[in-house]
Amino acid sequence: MIVSAAVFFAVVATFLFSSSDSARADVLSEIRERGDLRCGVYPDDPGRSAINRQGRWEGFYVDFCRAVAAAVLGDGDAVRFVEVGPQSRFSALVEHKADVVMYSSTWTLGREAAYGIAFPAVYLFDGQGLMVRTNAGIHALADLNGRRVCVTAGTTTLANLENILRREDIKAKVVLANGDAFFRGNCDAYSADRINLATNRANRADDPERYEILPLMLSREPIGPMVRDDDGQWIRIVRSVVHAVIVAEELGLSRNSIDQADAAIGAVEQENLLGHNPEISRSLGLDRDWAVRVVREVGNYGEIFDRNFGPQTPIGLERGINRLWSQGGLLYSPLFK
Repeated sequence: MIVSAAVFFAVVATFLFSSSDSARADVLSEIRERGDLRCGVYPDDPGRSAINRQGRWEGFYVDFCRAVAAAVLGDGDAVRFVEVGPQSRFSALVEHKADVVMYSSTWTLGREAAYGIAFPAVYLFDGQGLMVRTNAGIHALADLNGRRVCVTAGTTTLANLENILRREDIKAKVVLANGDAFFRGNCDAYSADRINLATNRANRADDPERYEILPLMLSREPIGPMVRDDDGQWIRIVRSVVHAVIVAEELGLSRNSIDQADAAIGAVEQENLLGHNPEISRSLGLDRDWAVRVVREVGNYGEIFDRNFGPQTPIGLERGINRLWSQGGLLYSPLFK
């Protein structure tokens, strides 16, 4: 059979492209070769991910960046922060600019399919809410009739809000803008995830006492880190880091106590967390002490949440559904075995 030159070169190009793609090192090897973790974060308000006055990144999502770096590189500071936004949070992964993105991204099947990404775990359970001025006379969804509602473009929040307004036959004007526009008076209400609303109120409002978050939960929003879906080992590593801090809290192990902890007889999960079972770390391609370093670097889940969002912070959130399952919340890890 005679093959045309065009077909021949197309086949060769396809072969070379495939060979180059398959020759790409796995994510863990690339990170170790570079010596840093490229972690995508949104330059946001204190509590989630922001640069403090000393020039250091801090926040809930930043802590998880440092946790992964501690696990795979042995140093929580071995992070190169990659700034991302509502759209570039996906392209940063697809274009290999970031190894993992720690953002307030809702886990959806559509996002995984559309962008070729994976959500290894859930680190925040949230839900969409509404923030209004305390004197606005808005107490329920029906009160939005004839009002303007700010919502960020390109988010699941926008789609949820439009569906709810349509379903409830509420004639509200949807304005594609963020919380800053709401605080400037451009809208009567602002819709976003409830943790997002609390963070905006604490950091951006002229007077937080003038605003309230209504006791409405308009959707369920499982929030988690994002990675590319082409490396199963890397997916398991990021998932295991999230689960390690959850298990640490359940076992009563904290940032200050992890180095003094020892495995009790029959406490298999604690033995595994402390590195006594080499099979766990070997299956991840990590050393035995990876989970100990994670907890030493950022603490257990409760410490991370309270340090960034808790009652003693300006954001002032109670754990709520992010309490451990044993305390009436939704938070739990698969068995650490």
